[in-house]
Amino acid sequence: MAIPMAVPMTIQRVEVITGLEKRRQFTDEEKLRLVEEAFQPGVKATEVARRQGVDVSLLYRWRRQFFGPQPRLPAFMPITVATDEPSLEDAPEPTPASCTPPDGIIEVEFAAARLRITGPADPALVGTVIAALSGRSA
Repeated sequence: MAIPMAVPMTIQRVEVITGLEKRRQFTDEEKLRLVEEAFQPGVKATEVARRQGVDVSLLYRWRRQFFGPQPRLPAFMPITVATDEPSLEDAPEPTPASCTPPDGIIEVEFAAARLRITGPADPALVGTVIAALSGRSA
């Protein structure tokens, strides 16, 4: 039974594949070159894979083959906010001379170290120290 169509379909391109398609074989040098290109800072592995006609998962597989498993960094770090100061209910009524804000305390606990910063701190310096302790570049 033919189904009538309101708009006739036109075929713009037909590709005929004959024979068996073989898997592409990459030498270790080619694999290493692609991996090094794909994982440069600022380069997207998906773009390199698309340009070279390979699946992006191959690039990750080859990276593990050459450089071993990559360390997984936690997406979120647990943070605990603690105060050594008495509660506001126990504090005396502030006077104009004592209205200066108290110095802050930042405490970050890593697997092998604890960082405690008291008083005013330069944000760039804090970021550099945290990156160094967590094993990442700032």
